[in-house]
Amino acid sequence: MGIYEELGVPRLINAMGTYTLYGGSLMSSQTLADINDAASSFVDLRLLQKKAGMAIAELTHNEAAYITCGAAAGVYLSLLAAISFHHGKKLKYLKKEDFENSQVILFRSHRSPYDIVFEQTHVTTIELAYSNHIPDSPLEDIEAAATKNTVAIYFLESGWVAPGAPSLEITLQAAKKHHIPVILDAAAMLPPVENLWNYGKIGVDLTIFSGGKDLHGPQASGLIVGKQNLIDLLYESAFPVHGYGRFLKVGKEEIIGIYSAIKQYLAMDHTARSADSEAQVELACSMLNSSSCYHAQRDYPNEAGQPVPRTLVTIQNPLLDTAKLSRYLMDGTTKIVVSIADDRHFYLNPMTMTIAETRLVCEKLLKINVETGG
Repeated sequence: MGIYEELGVPRLINAMGTYTLYGGSLMSSQTLADINDAASSFVDLRLLQKKAGMAIAELTHNEAAYITCGAAAGVYLSLLAAISFHHGKKLKYLKKEDFENSQVILFRSHRSPYDIVFEQTHVTTIELAYSNHIPDSPLEDIEAAATKNTVAIYFLESGWVAPGAPSLEITLQAAKKHHIPVILDAAAMLPPVENLWNYGKIGVDLTIFSGGKDLHGPQASGLIVGKQNLIDLLYESAFPVHGYGRFLKVGKEEIIGIYSAIKQYLAMDHTARSADSEAQVELACSMLNSSSCYHAQRDYPNEAGQPVPRTLVTIQNPLLDTAKLSRYLMDGTTKIVVSIADDRHFYLNPMTMTIAETRLVCEKLLKINVETGG
């Protein structure tokens, strides 16, 4: 009996993707071995955080890197660094009025549940543009919003945002002119692997990635890469040092876990990985299109805007909808979660499956056709 079985928690085949709700991604045996090694000794966490950050920065061609306990924590800490830099104070010397006199520019279509960190720091947010409305003068709009109290521009890179915000290039142009740091939330923007350094190359000051999505590190980990002068402020005054970032603890296991995962991610054959994704989509389409119950087709890119194909499945059986299908997939020994689009459509994402698991998923989907009389 495994530990999940002991607790009565069923194991799943995850056909949704790297969603936090289902555990993000799976760590490799090498990462788990390195975490086990890390857990076996005491170390100076300040030294470990700095040494691991330096190593990751070199690996990813960035000036500096800082490991966090998730991407949302990375946004919060990046904001603290920007406020600290703007006011010319170490984090531990920031006062309530420093936060209240700080402004962050962001775009309405980039609002998300994760930007609650702005409220937690009591900064003033200046919202620009409207969702699904392309501004006539985006550069001018950003420049007009910038004041002496602007500490940062926040930009969200994701497949889940509506049109309407200026491009990242225009945002960087305005930021550079007014000497304002740009904080880029790119939590799910891997692959491609080149994003680990490309954002910094085009001028982004701080970029945040999730450690538990495509990097296949610990789910409770995240990564900030970017400018040395900003990240140095975090080394001085964030965890494990007492102060504003103290409560966002990241253990030695997460630090080593994401370091190990990044090394493996950079060494991965991404061309072969892409071919595997295409093979899974091709297999799913071939199997499901053999039945009158479904119509399956390749969809690209995936839900997060990542350059990965997925399978879009239309239910053609009038006796079946996605609510019934979801219940059926969670019944029995093999339990499966898929990404539901609406009552007639769902997706299969190869990012979190093997080709053998894709076959199992399709076999169970074909069985429901028989049981519903389709």
